[in-house]
Amino acid sequence: MIFFAVIIAGLITVIVDVSTVFLAQRELQSTADGAALAAAQQADVQAIYTAPVGDQLPLSAAQVLSVANLYSSNGARIPHECSRSSYRLVLGQDVAGNERTGLQADGSTVRIEITCTVPLPFVSLVARAFTNGVTIDEVAYARAAVTPNLP
Repeated sequence: MIFFAVIIAGLITVIVDVSTVFLAQRELQSTADGAALAAAQQADVQAIYTAPVGDQLPLSAAQVLSVANLYSSNGARIPHECSRSSYRLVLGQDVAGNERTGLQADGSTVRIEITCTVPLPFVSLVARAFTNGVTIDEVAYARAAVTPNLP
């Protein structure tokens, strides 16, 4: 009986910890998707009025970054499983020179990368010296397309 109790306790521990990480990942992806969509709607008004608009809406890099930051920093959008101290937009450039968060080189695609660390409820009780949790990185893209008016 003791052997089966230990097995069941281990299974419950694994299920709870994995579920916590899964739920945090889903919430973080939802936040990244929302931030990308909100940022992709930030048209560069100066470019629209001074040059012809093709099939892609020109975006303002400063406004894209500002809206992405504002959207993702809203406390209601931060997954409650994430450690608040580790939750952040990933800034800078990747090895290919593309922005990790912000307007991409084509001028109409927005990329949002968000990261956070999820402390594991049961494993951290036993292995706190070895792990701070699981780090999750989520990426979302959005593109601002222009749809022509049809008669």
